[in-house]
Amino acid sequence: MSGKSPNDIYLGTQGDSEEENLEATDVTIKNDRCVKLHLDEHIKAYIEKKAVLDRPVEVLKCNNNLLESVILNYIIVKKILGNLSWQDKLLCAQVCSTWCSALQTLKKEQLGPEDFVIDFCSRSLTCGMIYKKSGNFYNEPLVVMTFANPAGFGMTCKCKTMEPSPCNPPCIKEHSLLDIVYKYSSAPKDCMAIVRSDYLTYMPLASSVTYQDVITQLRSHPFVGGLYIPAIPNVKFHTINMKSYEENICSVVDSIASERIIKGVLVYVTDKYLLHSVEDIVFLNYFKEAQPDIPYALGGCIIEDTVFERNDLNGIVDGINESNDFISDNLISIGIFTVPKSGCNEFNFDMFSLILESSDWTKAKIQQSINEFSKKVPQFEHSACIKLSCVGRDQKHKWEQECFRAVFPNTTIIGCYGNGELGINHPEKPPPDVPSVKRHRRDPGPQFGLMYSYSTVFVYMGWGKIISPA
Repeated sequence: MSGKSPNDIYLGTQGDSEEENLEATDVTIKNDRCVKLHLDEHIKAYIEKKAVLDRPVEVLKCNNNLLESVILNYIIVKKILGNLSWQDKLLCAQVCSTWCSALQTLKKEQLGPEDFVIDFCSRSLTCGMIYKKSGNFYNEPLVVMTFANPAGFGMTCKCKTMEPSPCNPPCIKEHSLLDIVYKYSSAPKDCMAIVRSDYLTYMPLASSVTYQDVITQLRSHPFVGGLYIPAIPNVKFHTINMKSYEENICSVVDSIASERIIKGVLVYVTDKYLLHSVEDIVFLNYFKEAQPDIPYALGGCIIEDTVFERNDLNGIVDGINESNDFISDNLISIGIFTVPKSGCNEFNFDMFSLILESSDWTKAKIQQSINEFSKKVPQFEHSACIKLSCVGRDQKHKWEQECFRAVFPNTTIIGCYGNGELGINHPEKPPPDVPSVKRHRRDPGPQFGLMYSYSTVFVYMGWGKIISPA
């Protein structure tokens, strides 16, 4: 995690009382049509650090000896707790030392990433929506990367037309789809990073229930989907949000690099920071200055907006009620993955990045670049890939993803498209025999190791056992 307490959460506005919720009708209340979701009682109790959760219970009569032999048997407890959601595990960890020990072991075992998507039934909004995920979120999240196009970003849906229903019983109000993602994936943690972009890509594994929602460049239909990366021991995710042109990230990067090793950087440049010249992005070279002898992955692109802070979700709901588009103050949002300098990286977490430049235009060149990359990069037990690409690559998107999937068959691909890409090659590519000319390239300078156009950047991350070494 990024060092923030799990208790650090905005509880939101309380909605209807239980009596009002029972009066479920099709009527949408004017000027209050979108409300913040309730947190489950046990999650709220965990946040408020209540020793006892006050609620009516019915005591079941059972054999005390049998009860103790079950709840204190490590093997049985671990088997049972292994099926719970990570939110339930937060509470169970406080029951006793046996349960806490079992959960610590599960935390090191249930490390697989998952993807999720909001599926609009039959692509018809009147039929409601289904929140689908490729698997259970067993471990608490390191980060939940959510991608939404403008139509999905401000989309709401009536509570009773959602599956599963976010309220119990379903209320009469509407809820923001992003708020639903937060409740099901992130609450009570503060770790959801939302990217808004006109064009998105989403390619789950073929065996996943989410695969039927695969897209390569969605334009008009609402879309909200994302990648759930579980907490990996000793790995942290840090965020930097630049809200003014005068901000300097050097001190923050220095602070991070003083104690940790930067493995990968994701950069999202919003429309409000449109690059008048490529020199404007030179400050990102400071990551190299902070750790000159340690390579790292980097990928990014220019998109519409980001939401990297918890309170912005409340602004989204307010904007929906006021019929205004939510716009954050973020100019640039940066996500940084790190591991300790102490060498404690027992789960082999690492990140790599590949740039397909504008000269990599033919299918043969695309396939060659991806194949060469795969031979230099180890394949891990768990992996995910963020794809950041130029809209102008036209029909190359599908081919690029299929080539990447062919060499990384167990890796989910998700990302967005923009009008300008950022990246570095890690591992480095050998210099070409004949230097290529990038489109719109000007005089050489330090920025040209970062800024590209008509390109695609793949940021591949992996952890766990190494299946096939490079």
